[in-house]
Amino acid sequence: MFSSRWILLAALISTSSFAGVSFKQKQLRVQSLLKMKFIAPAIVFEDFQRELEYEKQGLTNENRAKSEANLLADKIRQQIRIAYKAALNENKSPELAKEDIKIAIEKDLALAAPDLREELIGFALDFLNDIENDVMSEEVDLSTVEVSMLKRVENRKEFLNAEGEAPPTGADLLNPKANSSKDSERKDFNNKAELIESLVSDRDSSRWVSTANQTIKTGEVRKNEGKLSIQIKVEFLGVTLEAGPVITFRREYSTNAVIMAEGLNPIILGNGSFDTVKRDRNNQVIMKSGKEVKRYVAFYCDVDLRFETDYAGSGGFRYMGLGADATVSKKFENTVNLQSRRIALPESVANKTTTVKYISELCHADFKNGRYSNRMTVAQSLDLMMKNVASGLIFSHPKTKCLEDSHCKNWFNEELIAANRKKNTYRCVEDSINKYRVCEIRGLAGQSCPVIENGKQTSSGEKEYTCNFGLKCSKYESASSLLGWNWSYAKGKCQK
Repeated sequence: MFSSRWILLAALISTSSFAGVSFKQKQLRVQSLLKMKFIAPAIVFEDFQRELEYEKQGLTNENRAKSEANLLADKIRQQIRIAYKAALNENKSPELAKEDIKIAIEKDLALAAPDLREELIGFALDFLNDIENDVMSEEVDLSTVEVSMLKRVENRKEFLNAEGEAPPTGADLLNPKANSSKDSERKDFNNKAELIESLVSDRDSSRWVSTANQTIKTGEVRKNEGKLSIQIKVEFLGVTLEAGPVITFRREYSTNAVIMAEGLNPIILGNGSFDTVKRDRNNQVIMKSGKEVKRYVAFYCDVDLRFETDYAGSGGFRYMGLGADATVSKKFENTVNLQSRRIALPESVANKTTTVKYISELCHADFKNGRYSNRMTVAQSLDLMMKNVASGLIFSHPKTKCLEDSHCKNWFNEELIAANRKKNTYRCVEDSINKYRVCEIRGLAGQSCPVIENGKQTSSGEKEYTCNFGLKCSKYESASSLLGWNWSYAKGKCQK
């Protein structure tokens, strides 16, 4: 929930919202977005609901951004509270609890966007250091975060205030023209717009045949689209923050027309027209009652959007949502696809005979711009699917081999010899310098451990392991020396 204190304060110094679009229209636009909630996880609908409230109060963009920055601050505070309470419940001292959380904060926010990193880490550590005097919520000055939030506010505000009609009350955004029309067998269209509407509609596709048939794809056309920048999430103490680096994705569309015809005689003639009549084994036209027997021909349009990260810096990507295991990669790429419904090949459009060239150009140039809902074209739907996939990306170091302890189980049981497993367990730990996570051995109670005294290791280091969480290395035998030479090394064991 947004904080009402920012609303009331900012309303005193705000300007009025755009006059061209009524508040009712803005409400309808947000309601239309909510209908897409389950197919468009990339859209944070709560953000638009808050934006609607900002519109109602008439806040300036700057005060909206301040409110959003304070919401992020509240989220960070809450996760630090949870982590601190959990550490105390594990019987850790306040000092040790703070040290562990400090390490986690620095690790998680090290992957935040470079321009936000220092400010977020400073805020989080300041709150942690004074957590005993915790206040539920108070105003903070996160000026850099506010600049980042301002861009999002402006985009949402532009959506709410765009000129044009909002979807009517009760309109089905996803299936605005659903009906039982059987125009999939239609042979003539008055214009191209009618044909495109038929292709993108939600009505049933045309029938198909059970006899021998053929499928032909027209030449694939590839087109590079403008690059798209998306801010990637980072993990912070168990939750995700939209504060990661802004990653650019390259996009490439590929389109083609797919023509399907019954029979094995070539469907395309030398002059680029279609052979739409049935023929016998001697290639003669089959006649019935003095008329040519028509063969059944249908087609549909197919479009792919291939996208990949355009990123050369340090760090990598972890994608959650495709399979049970999480993986980390330097590069992320994927493809989303949309197909029109299948309809019978029309004999004419706008009183002109349909040709291969016409169908190809229709699918290559016009299908992407076909509007299948009140507010979305095919191309916009592909972009939205791309953003939905990208919404599952979390920024991480490319050398990361694990994300949690359970990912190290196979490594421990299958790659280590039995002697190294004795009195030990596995942990997914982070490299303190480079911030990537790897599997390491940790000693259980009674295991030999390295003894550190005055900053120097006084134990031998042989068959010694760092103690597991919750244990500490207790020295039970001191080192001894003779004439400046080590006579025996110190010895320690992991104990509570």
